[in-house]
Amino acid sequence: MPITFHPIQIIILAALIFAAGLALLILKNQLAGRIFFISQFLLGCLFVLMPDLSSRLAALLGVGRGTDLLLYFLILYVYVSSLCLLAKFRRLEKMQTEIVRAITLENAIDNTAVAPPPQ
Repeated sequence: MPITFHPIQIIILAALIFAAGLALLILKNQLAGRIFFISQFLLGCLFVLMPDLSSRLAALLGVGRGTDLLLYFLILYVYVSSLCLLAKFRRLEKMQTEIVRAITLENAIDNTAVAPPPQ
């Protein structure tokens, strides 16, 4: 029995493969990030190749439809991603503040050694 693909499946699979390649390029030295994104892409490919799987999983979890389950997971993913980005921005801001402070202290002029004579 030959496997037949709908055009949307081919488009989504191509997009997922492209996104996986980008993730591997961007996350060169971050093993945890690579594993996280590759597992997402593999799961996405699995749902594209087996569309009924999301409906069966939704039924097991007590959700009406597979698309609703995927939407719930997407909402959680966006929320967690936003928190991770916020934490990263805060770390970068703190690091930037420390660097600017160190440069400022390094280039500071000591004005206490030469005080102008009182008039």
